[in-house]
Amino acid sequence: MMGRAGMTTADLAILVAVVALIATIGIPAARGNRQRSHAARCAMNLDVLAAAVQQFVADHGQAPGAAKELVPAYLETLPHCPAGGTYALGADGQPPTCTIPGHHF
Repeated sequence: MMGRAGMTTADLAILVAVVALIATIGIPAARGNRQRSHAARCAMNLDVLAAAVQQFVADHGQAPGAAKELVPAYLETLPHCPAGGTYALGADGQPPTCTIPGHHF
């Protein structure tokens, strides 16, 4: 006797369970990778911003009043946090900061 072609309800239920398990494991891992990637890119942006501020201070003897003073002489464009945070220039020689927790250099 020949078996039927196709999937039984039990086969389909197992397939759905396996796909759900893979999604349950994979989605948080991908989300964590994205957060780490954003934090790393933000740290690089803060480093570039800090270097531009240091060069501005070396040239002018004081820190810029606003980040826009760094463009275009020190930066082509102002960097933006990939996670949507806002950058603030540090006061009194402090490094620039990001409003997203965990984003620092």
